[in-house]
Amino acid sequence: MNTDLQHEDLLIKLRARLNEQKIKLWEPPYLQPENSISQSLQNLAETYSTELSINKETLLEALHELQLHSLDRSKANAEFKETGFATFRVKATVPGEKPRVLKVQKKLDVMGSQLMATIAGQLGVVESRLKLIVNGKVIKPTLSLEEQGVKNGAQIMALVMAETPEEVKKKDTMYMEMKATRDDATLLSEHVDDLDYDEEYMKLEDQSGKPVDLPRAEKRALLVGLALHERGKAAARQKDYPLALVLLLEADRQLSECSSSILETVDNWAVLQLDISWCYLCLQNLSSASDVAARLAKAGEALKQTYGEDRQKVTALNDIEANERVLFMRLYLLQGIVAYHQNKRGEAKKLLEKAEQELNVLRVDENAVTALVELGWSKTQARSGLRATAGDVNRAHHYLEEKKAEREMHRAQRENRLLGLCVDGTPVNPQLVEGLIGMGYTRNVAIAALRNSNNHVADAVRIIQEQPELISDSDLSSSSGTPSSEDDLVVADDNLITELENMGYNIDEAKTALVLARNRITGALDMLVVGGEHMDVDDPDNPSTSSGVANKEKQKKHKDKKRKEKELALNRLSSAIKADEDEYMDTSLVEEEEFLAQYKSLL
Repeated sequence: MNTDLQHEDLLIKLRARLNEQKIKLWEPPYLQPENSISQSLQNLAETYSTELSINKETLLEALHELQLHSLDRSKANAEFKETGFATFRVKATVPGEKPRVLKVQKKLDVMGSQLMATIAGQLGVVESRLKLIVNGKVIKPTLSLEEQGVKNGAQIMALVMAETPEEVKKKDTMYMEMKATRDDATLLSEHVDDLDYDEEYMKLEDQSGKPVDLPRAEKRALLVGLALHERGKAAARQKDYPLALVLLLEADRQLSECSSSILETVDNWAVLQLDISWCYLCLQNLSSASDVAARLAKAGEALKQTYGEDRQKVTALNDIEANERVLFMRLYLLQGIVAYHQNKRGEAKKLLEKAEQELNVLRVDENAVTALVELGWSKTQARSGLRATAGDVNRAHHYLEEKKAEREMHRAQRENRLLGLCVDGTPVNPQLVEGLIGMGYTRNVAIAALRNSNNHVADAVRIIQEQPELISDSDLSSSSGTPSSEDDLVVADDNLITELENMGYNIDEAKTALVLARNRITGALDMLVVGGEHMDVDDPDNPSTSSGVANKEKQKKHKDKKRKEKELALNRLSSAIKADEDEYMDTSLVEEEEFLAQYKSLL
């Protein structure tokens, strides 16, 4: 068993007995001058040795450790009142080493960067290799400790990267990974109206598959949070828990900007709390993470809200109860471990027993997994199928085939729904859409033209070039192709008219384009760009003059650049985001079983 865990178990037992008996080790007769070991402390160790069946010397060392701890805390509180210097206990997680505990003093009005510099100096690492976490938040270098809610006596978690050149290179990118992921997700979320057609990771649905309609500001926060969450999960699957925790905490910060009613409609937020708590456990910092118990309580409530008290909603909605058990198994396991560290041993035992029951149901035969892999399924899919069919390989294979067919049908239906129908009622052909995009037209314009041309490519090109007025706003922005009853009420926005004028476009045509695009400037530009060559060439303000053409070309290049940026951002996110829709619930259960065995032995 982990010797650190055994020692922590002893300290937990001793604290409980000292509290029960109201013994104050920092007062006489237990306290002696120069912090020497008193006879009273030795007698206490002998008494506890008999009661706990533990070696007296071991108990005496532990009692003295607790005594010094109490004295240090009292001294730190007095010093803070007198000088304003706060004392922090820093637990540093250095890959390949035992966790180190440091004592650092700073005034609360100093910047986070100063605390980072001091801790980095004590650890002998450069600041770029360090991330500090307190109360579930990453300390920012540009704000004071007081502004970030750091208080005297706070326990701080320090994440440090490894020493090897390969690991240094990998860990040096921690901040850039987080920033790049957030920037990519923000870019895509700002253009969410243009991206709804095929970005599966941005699909917002509740557990029954119904789209979740959100205000734009909350949609942006949710999308950025979900993207960061996915990147954090990808890092956790690679056992890169420092990077995973930083990304997951940033995802939590983003999602906290959404209203609770929105978060209750999806299980992502509850899963995020479990993932954060799991990272703390794997980093051996669960006992010092004061916010974990609160996170797990919220996760438990959210899961009950999503799946029902006895998970009856799971069976009614999507028949994957066995997979959802992973969430509850981890919840019970983590809650049990937290209860243990809080010395709630009876509660801990019950929760760990519940976790074990779930584990027994989830456990699958690895030979059966191998058999399904040989049939072409991934390990993730194989475990999912086996858990859904009580371990029957043949049934699992058929189950997975049915699920695959359902997903493909759902994807096709969704694509058809977003592409809409042609004038004659036939669905817009997705292959023809891609063909027109390959010719240089925007996706929305290609879809609109094919709708109006009944999927005839030549006619679609003619409409784009000669009859752009046929491409209405409903064609450009609506997935159903049904014009809004409010179209006739739209009045062109004066500020947008001015903006288009400054680009070189005629005021009347700018107004017309804005009305058709319902004041969406990107949609208006689409119409003006494709329709420019048919405007009145005698008009000095006409954008088909030499300066107008130059402006059009400039705008087209800008739009093309933005489109490429969005595509590259999506590709970067997609490379890090899950490949399987149930992947977050996939686990071999090895780590879970190890943690369960460890803590059961302590109880």
